[in-house]
Amino acid sequence: MASTEQTLVFITYFINVYIGYFIVITGLIGNIINIILFTQLKLFRRNQSAFYLIVASIVDCFQLIFSAATRATVVAFGFDPTRTSIVWCKLRIYFLQFGSITSSGTVCFAAIDQYLSTHYHHRLRQMSTFKLAQYLVGILIVFVALYSILFPVFFEIHGNAGCTTVNPIFNYYYSFVHFCILISILPIVISSLFSLLAYQNVRRIVRRQVAIIRRRLDRQLTAMILVRVILLVITVLPFVSLRVYQINNPMNQNDTFAVTVDQLIRIVITTVYNTNYSGTFYVFLVASIRFRRQVKHLFLKKTWRKCLSMMANRNQVAPENQLATIESHGSDGDIDS
Repeated sequence: MASTEQTLVFITYFINVYIGYFIVITGLIGNIINIILFTQLKLFRRNQSAFYLIVASIVDCFQLIFSAATRATVVAFGFDPTRTSIVWCKLRIYFLQFGSITSSGTVCFAAIDQYLSTHYHHRLRQMSTFKLAQYLVGILIVFVALYSILFPVFFEIHGNAGCTTVNPIFNYYYSFVHFCILISILPIVISSLFSLLAYQNVRRIVRRQVAIIRRRLDRQLTAMILVRVILLVITVLPFVSLRVYQINNPMNQNDTFAVTVDQLIRIVITTVYNTNYSGTFYVFLVASIRFRRQVKHLFLKKTWRKCLSMMANRNQVAPENQLATIESHGSDGDIDS
């Protein structure tokens, strides 16, 4: 029994630290690339769906830092400040709830916007505007910032249980309203429904007189948002189910083997859940050939041209015709196919 328990502890440690840091590093890199791509390419500028994805990528970066990175660091160094500092206990739970709701909310907005922007009805398409996207994101951030204050009020440090809540009424709300509805059912149903409707719209978009550049962009964004919703569904559902069970069925801390198994299950499902914040860029790469071309164009062509231009200007020995060629290439527009 002891050897089995030690093996489980080692597996838990490995997943928590090594895979945890891997998810954080790759996730931060992927989200930063998303932000750079959607802000630098002219094709995505002032596009509502791209704006939602930019906001989601920014929030996902902070969520990775406050969730996965802090958890891996706690296990790696064997010190958990949430068990000793009430300030950090409350701040961490605040930012975790703020990030999770904001991230899923922007995904829902992106799915709804893509449905509206690809609809055959002109009035519905007119509802999809960049200014509306800015207003909605602002309202979402203010609402979630105020709503998340509820959690630091009830979370305290409770002995071996650490930073948690023991209020039975709040636990009921935390389980069946916050997790089941706000974190799970509501965003999954909304994002899944509107992303599938947008997919149906795109399949019929050929029948409308739409510019080929806009048609390709709509197809690309619809595919990207659809796979983002799929990632949301497959990562959130197991995590929410586990959290609801744990909140309503506290573990007997005296049973060390049961605690060890519970920690392993928790870290596996939590690691899968964290891929919701780290895997966006990579599912975009898999889902869209055009997105892969745009990434290649941005980093292998535009960045390389800028480097060549800077080197040529610094050395001041390049022929004039070569500089003119570099500058003319650097002023080319973004790819459209």
